Amino acid sequence: MKKECCNLNEVIQEFYNFLKAYVLGKVKNKQVAEDIVQEVMIKLVEAHQKSPQVDNIKAWLFQVSRNTIFDYFKKHNIEANFDNDWKIESNDSNENSKVIVADYIIPMIEMLPSTYAIALKMSDIDNIPQKDIATKLGLGLSATKMRIQRARIKLKELFIECCDIEYDKNGAFAGCVIKKHCEPLHQVTKNLESKSSS
Repeated sequence: MKKECCNLNEVIQEFYNFLKAYVLGKVKNKQVAEDIVQEVMIKLVEAHQKSPQVDNIKAWLFQVSRNTIFDYFKKHNIEANFDNDWKIESNDSNENSKVIVADYIIPMIEMLPSTYAIALKMSDIDNIPQKDIATKLGLGLSATKMRIQRARIKLKELFIECCDIEYDKNGAFAGCVIKKHCEPLHQVTKNLESKSSS
């Protein structure tokens, strides 16, 4: 596994907003999400002081984020749910190519027709209230809700079209392998691997 020299400023700049979106998706509270990400970054600084080399900085950050969220949930008696932290891999797979599906969500949304992509990104990535989306898009609230719902369906169809889904022995989602014809996602994998090794 490749070693990565951990430039803290670059790591924070690259991962801060992505981690915040991930944490916010779990805790559903902007202030709590901000506090948790700050705590994760403090842990990063402390870990860096002990050892400047990290095998996989992204995996480390997300594992620490998961643990910190879990601690928050436990402290506040909230049931933890990490069912959506799926794994995905490319056809030339190895352990290093496995990443969370969240890495692929935005690129896959951008593969949708812009009518659906814009509404879905505003709703599910930027967490903008649907009534505000309706105003920005010049639509009625019911039309906005319908567009977002249809966009989610189309995203799911695209996911099925691009990935061979794998299930565990209990029938739960275990991961997926990107199909050969889905070049945009293979390009995403190459970009992610390039970032993680640089």
